[in-house]
Amino acid sequence: RCYGGFRRLSGLSQRFWLSRAYFPFLLWVALGFAALRQPVYGAMALLGICIWLLVFCRDLLASVTPFLLVFLLSTQRYESLGDFLPCAVLAAPFFAALIWHLMVWPVTFRVGRSATGLLLVSAATLLGGCGILSMHQLLQPLSLYYVGCLGGGMLVFYVLLRSCLTYSKGYDLHRRFAAIFCVLGVCMACLVMLDYAVRWQEFLQVHTTLYLKYRNFATALLLTTLPMSFYLSLKKPAHLLGVAVQAAGLALTGSRSALLFGVALLGLGFVYLVRWGLIPRKAVLPLCVAGAVLAVLVGPELLSLMMDSRMEDGHLFHQDSVRVQLFLRGITDFLHNPVFGIGLISQRNSDLFTGVEGSMVFYHNSIAQIMGSMGLVGIAAYGVLMRDRIALLRAGKTPFVRALALSYLGMLLISLTNPGEFCPFPNAALMVMVFTLAEEATGDVAVPVGEMLGFRPARRIYLPQK
Repeated sequence: RCYGGFRRLSGLSQRFWLSRAYFPFLLWVALGFAALRQPVYGAMALLGICIWLLVFCRDLLASVTPFLLVFLLSTQRYESLGDFLPCAVLAAPFFAALIWHLMVWPVTFRVGRSATGLLLVSAATLLGGCGILSMHQLLQPLSLYYVGCLGGGMLVFYVLLRSCLTYSKGYDLHRRFAAIFCVLGVCMACLVMLDYAVRWQEFLQVHTTLYLKYRNFATALLLTTLPMSFYLSLKKPAHLLGVAVQAAGLALTGSRSALLFGVALLGLGFVYLVRWGLIPRKAVLPLCVAGAVLAVLVGPELLSLMMDSRMEDGHLFHQDSVRVQLFLRGITDFLHNPVFGIGLISQRNSDLFTGVEGSMVFYHNSIAQIMGSMGLVGIAAYGVLMRDRIALLRAGKTPFVRALALSYLGMLLISLTNPGEFCPFPNAALMVMVFTLAEEATGDVAVPVGEMLGFRPARRIYLPQK
């Protein structure tokens, strides 16, 4: 009887995951709790859905969207992330559900081209600050989160995702994956707009973008998810609405990175749509002329609306800004500790930057972050990771792989001026997803881990679905 009940719930969960209601439902759950200003309860609800799907849905990918949406809700308590500590009670059920999922629907663990780089990065994050950081510092919760998640955590996430993608899905995997990114981007943009709705009177008074503490977090996510809406628009032009919503979200963040990199990515998206036939080539010149005229007519007003709040003494950028000082400090830290750097969780540069509660002292530049935090070991590890990633993207000539390349470019750009990929969730996890799908899309061979280690494949306990 229990088995029959499990089969029915499993079938319902699988149909829900594959239905048209899946993404709208999760989006409305996240935005509903956000509108009620109850993000902690929203996070717990989404984690509950994630646990349910791990227990009853055969497809591991079904649990990814509610899990990542949790981190978007953190923007409503960005300066007091400790408010989300009650969610910790769901940690044990979450991991128990994951173990249950792997027992009921065991997979052959496999790794592809990305594994080498991720393994080296795991070693680099552990070795960073070797000889400088004390054991007490290394065992702090902040250290365990960043070192563990940026290193071994991303490797484990990759192995799980790569293994589950090996089996036939019975649906358009690329389109489903793009939809996950699109929903994350639209949700982030709507959260930004919701803040404007709450502070509408303030916006009318200042007549420029409002100060959002999480503006760079939102920018990093939107630059990563935006290209997937371009890909989906090839399937259904109505998805261009998703492009518009996310572009509006970028504009309203008030982030200078959003202005610079957002414009660049939208331009590349336009080229992408022309290249793959959604925009006829004969329409390119008229659209460019119309865009230029529009820029002349309303561009200055829009730029003023977006950036006046960021101007200091008539300048948008300053040579003596904190970011420049942090970059120079990263070079200095590297020269003083060339092999292992000063470690990811070193507080040495807190005189220049102190992040929100629960964040490490970032250099706000990926190059300086790798050099200063992990030294030559980090440079070698991330060099291998980037080499393999670029090779994967060059191997694919399809619209999907080209959209993945744009997502990666978005993360690379934002990582030059912000923490970017050094934020484990959702940023680093999104990049792992991008290149796991790139492996699948380019036909990269996934090698069984068990056979490499001399283990036999695990036996299947039971299969509620075929």
